[in-house]
Amino acid sequence: MSRYYELTLIIKPDVDDAGAAALMERISGFITAEGGKILKSVPWGMRRLMYPIRKFRDGRYVFNLLELDAKSVTRIENRLKLMEDVIRFLFIRADDDLDVSRLLETPPVTEAETVAAGATELTAPVDAGEPAPSGSPEAA
Repeated sequence: MSRYYELTLIIKPDVDDAGAAALMERISGFITAEGGKILKSVPWGMRRLMYPIRKFRDGRYVFNLLELDAKSVTRIENRLKLMEDVIRFLFIRADDDLDVSRLLETPPVTEAETVAAGATELTAPVDAGEPAPSGSPEAA
């Protein structure tokens, strides 16, 4: 029985765009060889890691939505562990009530849009007319 999975990869920062595309082709080959398919692949771009992994401070993130058999996951994980250009990966089984059609319709989010969205949330003006909550540092 096939299920939906999310696979997030962190690729070494010194791998260029062509190398990352070739790496994703190899990973796609592993998945199709196991009888699965990649429904959506979204490159998130270069991001700072929370802590160093194998002496790297940055990594190239790629998110994938997959449809696989449960037996195939461990075989794909074992192959990903052997790939030198993959710093980390995370397989997550998606919820059973996941609306895949909705996920496939949304346009991919670019790194610039993510940064812009985060910047607007952080720089949103604070309404000075409302009092600060009693437990916040602004109330003191």
